[in-house]
Order: sequence, then structure tokens, then C-alpha cells
Amino acid sequence: MTKETFAADAVKIAMERFQSGQIDRRTLLTALGALGLVAVARPGVSYAQAKEVVLCNWGGAAVEAFQKAYGEPFTAKSGIKVAIDGAGPTTGAVRAMVESKAVIWDTTDGGMVDGVVLGKGGFLEPIDYTMVDKSKVGPTGAAEFGVANYAFANVLAYDVSKVGATPPTSWADFFDTEKYPGKRTMCKWIQGQLEPVLIADGVKREDLYPLDVDRAFKKLEPLLPQLIFWEGGAQSQQLFRDGEVVMGNIWHTRANLLKKEAPERFTWTWNENVLFWSAWSVPKGNPAGKLVFEFINSSLDPEGQITLLRLMGNGPSNPAAQAVMTAEDKAVDPASPENTKNNIAISTEYYADNEAELQNKFLDFIAT
Repeated sequence: MTKETFAADAVKIAMERFQSGQIDRRTLLTALGALGLVAVARPGVSYAQAKEVVLCNWGGAAVEAFQKAYGEPFTAKSGIKVAIDGAGPTTGAVRAMVESKAVIWDTTDGGMVDGVVLGKGGFLEPIDYTMVDKSKVGPTGAAEFGVANYAFANVLAYDVSKVGATPPTSWADFFDTEKYPGKRTMCKWIQGQLEPVLIADGVKREDLYPLDVDRAFKKLEPLLPQLIFWEGGAQSQQLFRDGEVVMGNIWHTRANLLKKEAPERFTWTWNENVLFWSAWSVPKGNPAGKLVFEFINSSLDPEGQITLLRLMGNGPSNPAAQAVMTAEDKAVDPASPENTKNNIAISTEYYADNEAELQNKFLDFIAT
């Protein structure tokens, strides 16, 4: 029995208990979340309460932050409750829900790549742009199956105490172990990892895709003994705290937290940052139906997005937010014009077509 089949079966058992009245909605969510499973409901069963939108994000501090930034403003305007499930909207979880024709989430905080992959597979509802205002996002933020809700970036972060009088300013410096001796860190998950390697090897931005994987591996191989690969944001942050690395390719939010903890010791450069857009998607057969698009449209208002920026560091997807942001806001926003002058934009289409194969190649390569 595969893991996904087992998970789907476990969800069905939990759902039967919910439908029979043995457990309530909150207990169902809590129990399945603890198991790492998704909660589902059968068609025609009003699992989501009337006048309620259920969104799924990646948990932790993001649950409270999303409620303040997105949930509370929408509820204040509409009277409709927003419930947040922090179980993590993996593509496998969304597939399992839709295949069982029993969906609990109304919208998910996935990436643009996930939106393309799941949309092509028939697992998502198209975004209804008669209800969602395209003008609230940038020109690349309104896709068929996903609409950008915030920006984040991979940046070159470094330990000021270890780099000397001339700090690193580019990915080429990441490979200069003579000038900057010491360990580096990269993520073991492929998105945004090979682009900096190729840029450091002289590839122009406009020529990045399709990625020349062999060239990237050749450039990266001599550095492997000096690399520690992180799997989660907290780990990347801890590597810097513990003094294990001198610099690294990490999320800008973690770099910002490091700088807040010890501004004299940690910072980062926006130069050649790798920019990503997260996105709202809507699982096919979502319980709230079209109501979810009212929520999504509300979430694109500048005020809520700035709240999320100040709470989490996530950059607003609505360009209008720039006009009401402070200088402090813009300093940590990956989507601010000042920080996108020399950045690298991820190709959604490339990763939608190639990520699974590329990820396996990368894991094999770094394991050698």
C-alpha cells in the first residue's frame, strides 16, 4: 500500500466519524493535522460552516499572521468567518482531496508552480477574474489557476564577523573560498538553487532557462565539501546562529530575522536575489464555492498585504502597496523596485514541467 493510498483511507475513516457525529469539525482538523493527513468531506456534505472560508497555509506563525492580515479584514467587511488550517497544502494533499471528491479547503497558499501542475491535472478551479480584480496584482500575478498573494526571495546572506572588510555582493563571491573561507549553505530543495550557480558561472539572466544542469553541477561540484544543505527555514537560520556557515542561499525572511536578532553580525544583499511568487489556488469542489473568490479579492488589498509584510516579511503582490509603505517596509520587501533591479525571476513554466526530475537529479548529485 502506498503512503498516499493509506493517507486517503485514513481520511475516509476520520470523515465517517465526523459524519456520524462522533467527532466535531475542530477535533477532526486537529487529529488529522497531528497525523500529517488532510481532512476531507463528501460532496453535498456541508463540512465548511455556512458563511465560512477555510484556507490552508504552512502553519506556525503564519496561521496567526494570515488571520490578522487576511482573515480579520475580510470578516470585518463581509461578516464571513475565515478559518485557517496550518497542515500544509502539498500537491499530494490537494490531489487526495479532489480524487476522493471530498474537499475541505476553499483556498490554498501554494506557489505559482503548484498552481500550474495541479491545474493541468484537473485538480483546481480556474480563478474567477470576474470576482478577482486582476489589476490588484502585477502583470505576471494573475494565472489561470493561481493569483499571486505575496512575494519571497532567496538571498545571499552572510555573517559580517566572518567576511572581513569587503562583504560579498554577488553569487560569484559565494564561490570565492580564498577570499571568504568557511562553510556555505544551500537548500536541498531545487527551486532557486541552480540559478545562482549559473549566474556565478557567467550565464546571463535572459539565458537561464532551460537550466543547463550539467554546467551548474560542474560549477558546484568543487564546492560540495564546503556546503551544508538545509531542509527548512529554521535550520538555515540556526546554521548562521551557531557559526557553522559564513554565508548562504536562504529565504529573505530568515535573513531578516537574523539581522533583527544581531544587526551587527548578520545581513544580506538583495543583489541577484531569486524572486518567487506564492499564490492562492482553489481546489476543485471547494465547499464555499464562489464565495472564496470574494475572500481572495479582499486579500489583495494593500492594507492587509502590508500587515503580512510587517508580521512575516512576505512582500505584497499588489503594486499599489508601494505607495503606502514606509522606507523600513521597502527595505525588507523583495518586490520593491529597489530590490528587484538585478534579481532573478523564477520560471514557473520551467519548474512545472521539470521540477520532479530535476529534484531527483539534484539529490543524487549532492549525495555523492
